[in-house]
Amino acid sequence: MKKFIVLWVIAATALLVNTAAQAITANDILKKVKAAEVSFRDFRAELVVEEANKKAVAGMGEGYDEILRLEKAVVCYKKPDKIRYDGYARGIKVTYIQNGYTKLIIAPMVKQKVNVKDEPGKRQDTLDLGFLSSRLWTDNHVSVVSVGRDGIVKLKFVPKFGPRDKRHDLVWLDSRTLRMIRHERYRGNGELRVRAVYLEHAKLGSTLPIATKSELFDGKGRSLGTASYRNLEVNIGLSDSLFSLAQ
Repeated sequence: MKKFIVLWVIAATALLVNTAAQAITANDILKKVKAAEVSFRDFRAELVVEEANKKAVAGMGEGYDEILRLEKAVVCYKKPDKIRYDGYARGIKVTYIQNGYTKLIIAPMVKQKVNVKDEPGKRQDTLDLGFLSSRLWTDNHVSVVSVGRDGIVKLKFVPKFGPRDKRHDLVWLDSRTLRMIRHERYRGNGELRVRAVYLEHAKLGSTLPIATKSELFDGKGRSLGTASYRNLEVNIGLSDSLFSLAQ
């Protein structure tokens, strides 16, 4: 009898967990994100990377190492898909612009423009900036992996464009507030590339959270440093010319 009760409890618990997972879908999260981002247009902030492990950063590959090498930068974002970094790496001024699927790198004696639509490992999105956006659903197949009793949802993002490999992102978020708690990005061979643990948050507009402080680790668990936003300004009317690829 006692054994039967134990088995019944286990089965009931599994049923409850499974029901919870079915109760929240990726489309449900998308609807919440769309509602939260209505009052948000753009932001600008100072990006500071502290205690960076330069040896570990060197192995991150394009899309991460050039950003983490910046001693200090100003990052700008404008909906739905415009990103710009202006900063200094080893005393040299560098600008990175991503407008849609095109990436422009400007440095002394260097101006490189490349289409990164089919190279998801080389482009950035709002997950890298610390917040969810509806644009992520445009570029990825999104699914719910699990739902915890505490409302923490684990989402999986698989790129729609590029090689059909094991590249994907995993994101843990609070389904009630849309706060990102953790983000893991995986390489095409399935190996963990980078993990971000989010420590502090602010608001973009009235309800959309953005992580303003995060601890970064490589696939081996080595620290890549701490990234923080300072002097965050929201809805300041950033011009499209700031993200022009004709600079």
